[in-house]
Parts: sequence; C-alpha cells; structure tokens
Amino acid sequence: MLRQDTDDEILFFGGKDYVPLFCTLTQNVEGKRNVFYSAGQAPLAPDCMPVKFETSTRTNWHYKCAIAFLDSM
Repeated sequence: MLRQDTDDEILFFGGKDYVPLFCTLTQNVEGKRNVFYSAGQAPLAPDCMPVKFETSTRTNWHYKCAIAFLDSM
C-alpha cells in the first residue's frame, strides 16, 4: 500500500522468485528501488538497482542480508 508519489527508497530482501512480484507492486513508485540478491547473477528487475550480498548461505540468506544492512546504518 505504497503511495505512488513516494520518493522514499524501497529495499527488497527476498528470494529470486519474489522479485517479479516486488517489481510489479512497486512499478509506479518514484523512489529508488534496491533489490538485494546473493546468486551469481543479478535477477531481472527492471528500473531497480541490484545490490550483491556476498554470503555462502543459500537458504534464508536474506535474513542475514537485512541484519547486515541495518547494522551498517
């Protein structure tokens, strides 16, 4: 339920299967959209900034990614 005129930065922490849904739900938002990923290749996420998260964890890696992001603030 994001306002379309928001210019807030939006962050996506999740598995690659959910990236298309994120893109669809946020396609009309004006703010910057970052998609964090851990795979070897960035997911297809039009008009989003891919952000590589280096980890050896393959399951639930996005939890560690979100914590690392928050710790960096």
